Amino acid sequence: MRLMTTLAGLFFATCLIGYVQPAEAANMAEWTILIYMNGDNNLEPEALKNFEQLAKIGGTDEVNVIVQFDRIGKYAHTNPDWSQTLRFQVKKGTRHTPQDALQDLGEQNMGDGAVLADFVRWGKVTFPAKKFMLVIWDHGQGWRTFAANLAQRKRSIEASRAVPLKPNAITLRASSVLLRNAEGVATQDGKKAPFRSAPGSSYRSASNDETDNDVLYNREIQDGLKNVLGNERLDIIAFDACLMAMVESGYAFRDIANYFVASEELEPGLGWRYDVWLNGLVNNPKQDAQSLATWTVSAYANAYRADDDIGPSITLSAVDLSKSKELRMALSTLSDALVSRFDKDLQNIIEARAAVSTYAPGYQFYHVDLIQFLIELKKRINDEKTNSYIDNVLKITNSSIISNYAGSDRMGTYGSKGVAIYFPQNEHDYVTDPYSEGGYEKENIYYPVQFVQDSTWPDFLHAFWKRVP
Repeated sequence: MRLMTTLAGLFFATCLIGYVQPAEAANMAEWTILIYMNGDNNLEPEALKNFEQLAKIGGTDEVNVIVQFDRIGKYAHTNPDWSQTLRFQVKKGTRHTPQDALQDLGEQNMGDGAVLADFVRWGKVTFPAKKFMLVIWDHGQGWRTFAANLAQRKRSIEASRAVPLKPNAITLRASSVLLRNAEGVATQDGKKAPFRSAPGSSYRSASNDETDNDVLYNREIQDGLKNVLGNERLDIIAFDACLMAMVESGYAFRDIANYFVASEELEPGLGWRYDVWLNGLVNNPKQDAQSLATWTVSAYANAYRADDDIGPSITLSAVDLSKSKELRMALSTLSDALVSRFDKDLQNIIEARAAVSTYAPGYQFYHVDLIQFLIELKKRINDEKTNSYIDNVLKITNSSIISNYAGSDRMGTYGSKGVAIYFPQNEHDYVTDPYSEGGYEKENIYYPVQFVQDSTWPDFLHAFWKRVP
């Protein structure tokens, strides 16, 4: 059953969040870290390990560490075993047991935006602090949403081209699981799978709740948190999840938080190294949001830099979301200019896109680094006005990225400068993309992607695809 929040409750919660007595402010913790840890899926063993890393350091009087932890009891077992949703204040030595929890919520649907919103509301009221960071922990796949009419559009286009229809996202989500060996270790082709989603294992959002068969879309996060926060913002919203560092995601969260931390690429199964990260915060609790966002990138890089199997393929970025609207406007101006120059520059655009590598190779996600694409495009465009538009987008994008790390294998043609954007190379790739779920259709009304609604980048893509079948 979905958790429902009344309008009166939301109004009351918003008032509570915004009101702080001056004397109370002086005694507040510096930070409250809210971690929405969804282990109700095949990442359950990794969730338990990350919780243990948090408890190795623990919160302090100046740093509250608050975790809403959902499990399934299918991929890992503990003594005592449990599969419901628990809330913890994690201190040094806290165990991931019902006995150590602050609250037992029973089974909660962590793929429901109202459940996330309720956690943030409760966390802010119960653990007031000068600064707040929300970490959404789970699988992730960028901006995607679903439109019921997309399947028919795919069939009509594919019928005219004799292109085989690929399984849709719902089929993949229902049938594909990450295999595990007898010890519960995620495996791919008989070997340990180093990243959170092996090829063929499809998850459609930032939070996949297997028990409730639901997922958490960006629009649910955006709308749910906006209702709770009102005119306030979190200091940081971060994703310990794959593929979330996108222009589309940053734009969605521009009114939710000041800074955004996420990865352009897949993340390792264990995600962040929470003991290293939390130790850096509790030793410097007075640091501001920009500093903590930057430290999050550094701690992640330091955890995997020496790992030859994983280190070369990871990325993480910290982004200033105050630039999101300006970036959307500049990118729309460039998009319109590129459409007007198709007769002269279509081949140049095709070549620029082909020169940029796509993240999560083997997945058909079609995410590319925005800055790398623009660098390649400018090499090929011989028009002063268009190049000035490119320069403006580059300037804004670069200024928004306050910290960035990319392993050696994700430099070069990947770029990995900080934020990705959706860009299939041709219409065939788009209409046969098993993960697109209609999110790049402006008429989509099911959790619509606001960047798609507000910008002309999608118009450029659709016009481009008509010329590049």
